[in-house]
Amino acid sequence: MMDQQKIEEFQAICRRNGWKCTSQRLAVYEFVHENYTHPGVDDVWRNVRQNLPAVTRESVYRILNEFVERGIIQRLDHIDSARYDCQTGPQGHFICEICGGITDFAFPEGAFPSADMAGGEVRHVELRLSGICGKCRQAMEMEEKAR
Repeated sequence: MMDQQKIEEFQAICRRNGWKCTSQRLAVYEFVHENYTHPGVDDVWRNVRQNLPAVTRESVYRILNEFVERGIIQRLDHIDSARYDCQTGPQGHFICEICGGITDFAFPEGAFPSADMAGGEVRHVELRLSGICGKCRQAMEMEEKAR
């Protein structure tokens, strides 16, 4: 359960955005807030349904997209399906091509030009790397040794 400070923070978000503080919005926020696993809509829906069995997948999807539109979370597209990230600042993502796991990493210093160089308003910066994570690489090496 969320502590009182987080609930008050959520209520302030709702007020700023002109939203009703519904139990569905709160449950989605509670699950994605400080969740570093980059859950997909089905992951969020499964979790929210534990306490709100009547919530629909469509409602969860709509709420997630409202959060994205207001900068509360970030949507990561073109992976296998949309995934959501509680960190909205510039960052990098390493995506494992085998297990689909996503790991965040900080940008190297000076990795990107300033916003002024883009000639417009930069709204999103992301560096996406793909490859094989350490866990999958290790499993592959164990499999090769077993042959």
